[in-house]
Amino acid sequence: SQSGYHRNCLERLFGDGKIDLNFRESRQELIQAMPRQTHGFSISGVQIKCQLAVENSKLKLVDSGGQYIMKPSPEEYPNVSENEHATLTLMSRVGFDVPPCGLLKLEDDHLVFIIRRYDRNFGDGSKIHQEDAMQALGVSNSEPAQKYNSASYQEVLELASRHAGLAVAMELLMRLIFSYLIGNDDHHLKNISFLYEPVFKLTPCYDVLASALYSGKAENPMALRFFKAGQPTYCESMGNGFYAGSDFLELGIKAGLPESAIRKRMTNLLRNTQKQAANVIESSFMTPLQQREYRDLLEQRLRFLNLLDIP
Repeated sequence: SQSGYHRNCLERLFGDGKIDLNFRESRQELIQAMPRQTHGFSISGVQIKCQLAVENSKLKLVDSGGQYIMKPSPEEYPNVSENEHATLTLMSRVGFDVPPCGLLKLEDDHLVFIIRRYDRNFGDGSKIHQEDAMQALGVSNSEPAQKYNSASYQEVLELASRHAGLAVAMELLMRLIFSYLIGNDDHHLKNISFLYEPVFKLTPCYDVLASALYSGKAENPMALRFFKAGQPTYCESMGNGFYAGSDFLELGIKAGLPESAIRKRMTNLLRNTQKQAANVIESSFMTPLQQREYRDLLEQRLRFLNLLDIP
């Protein structure tokens, strides 16, 4: 079809196989229109977000009550949309809970990322109660830096374990490992969220992309410190700026997760990601150079994550 979607893919994402996805705007026109339509949304860094709703089988920018979030690539960071789509596609392929998402083509052939909101009931648009890790930990959001420095991954894992059990805490640990594996260096407290009904559990995955390809060598490639106090053994002893699999093993153990279960889940995650990555990256809409950089980063991180023996 003209939209690039098969009918069954349209139905999965929009619940409507005949929806009109043809935007009449260029990227520049869309960006100019978006700030007037983004009331209630903060701008994360330089990535603008807006809400979309389906009305009469067409997508429309709305101020509130949208069923979708749309994010064009920032001018400074081209193809972020394609990067995020490839990353969440890979997450879905290896078994993580990912909302339906896709790419939409604008009038000037720019692609923008779109994802269905998990915090709204798809039928009537009513809100579903959720809290991010800052709220769940009772941390003030008064300063932008709070989402990076007010708690550790250990504390968030312990929170998940306390309220939802070891299985949910284990799932969160696997998400952290995946984030490191693909270079998501912005996995801060507001990018970890929980649903409360019918049971306390993690929300589906969101805001995950290989941001390290744009930010370069970050001071902390995981956004938060691992522990309440001290550093993971491998990272501290080697001083090479990388985490090993043993560091995540150490994190899980400190948070109260059983070592044998962590080893098994991590080994399976690394094996499955390695198996799926090449096909997802090569069939993505990233440029050939970005595909190569993404693959190189992932293979480098895989080598370190396969180091599972605690020194």
